[in-house]
Amino acid sequence: MNEQVDFVTMSDREKYLFDLQGFLVVKDFLTSSEVQSLNEAVDANMNERIERQPRLQGTGRFVQGEFASFFHHLNTLTWDQPWCQPFRDLLAHPKVIPYLNTLMGRGWKLDHEVEVLTATVGCQGLPLHGEGNLNFNGSRFYKYQNGRMRCGLVVLQYYLKDANPGDGGLCVVPGSHKANFPMPEVIRTGEADQELVHQIVANAGDLVIFNEATTHGTLPWKGKGERRLAFYRYTPKYLHYHGGYYETALPEWVSELTDAQRGVLDPPYIYHRPLIEDDGITVVRPRREGE
Repeated sequence: MNEQVDFVTMSDREKYLFDLQGFLVVKDFLTSSEVQSLNEAVDANMNERIERQPRLQGTGRFVQGEFASFFHHLNTLTWDQPWCQPFRDLLAHPKVIPYLNTLMGRGWKLDHEVEVLTATVGCQGLPLHGEGNLNFNGSRFYKYQNGRMRCGLVVLQYYLKDANPGDGGLCVVPGSHKANFPMPEVIRTGEADQELVHQIVANAGDLVIFNEATTHGTLPWKGKGERRLAFYRYTPKYLHYHGGYYETALPEWVSELTDAQRGVLDPPYIYHRPLIEDDGITVVRPRREGE
């Protein structure tokens, strides 16, 4: 049976930009109070962070910096109240539903753990990765057919601090989600053709959405303050990329979530998949796929 036509969509401008670029910046997505709550939660749970060291070598653009360390803050959905709540509220945020419905169809799911990334001035970057259409990957892809975009893994980055021009941080190669040839190593490491690489400029409260197939990386952080953003990754209802949020039975604390938030944590399957309505609250389970 044919899939039901998306009843909520991105704007025509946003669809054009995502199809063209492989990424989209949504300005002022979060309110100032939402940003404040998320930042306060991170500040109150500094014991939950772990240090990462990419150990970059060479002389390319991404290696520049005094040190390689950055931090991932884990277990955000299970922090003590009230700190976990702002992260749980983003699982099926009503404003994000039109984007996920349009990019993946109805019935998407969370993939990976929700985490916060932080870095301080001098932190090195990460080389470019993501290969577009070079090799078909059933969980990382971009397709346009019959008037619809469809993606595999989609990454949502909620900016909790500003990233100004020249600060570094997330960068992409626009249009690379459609690339058919391998990226030469001198471009990947930042030693040549860096005019292709676009640093994402965003303010606290902005949302950046990009396809995992879009070539992306991280430029060394040169901002005046800390780099800080929250990662949410989603896949279509029928697949895992990283193994899913939970591969077996959901834990007890999930009973504290709304029906919509619980539906986002379900493992991959199609029949009777919980479909979240555009209010972010109501959940329906069609009797047959497409109804």
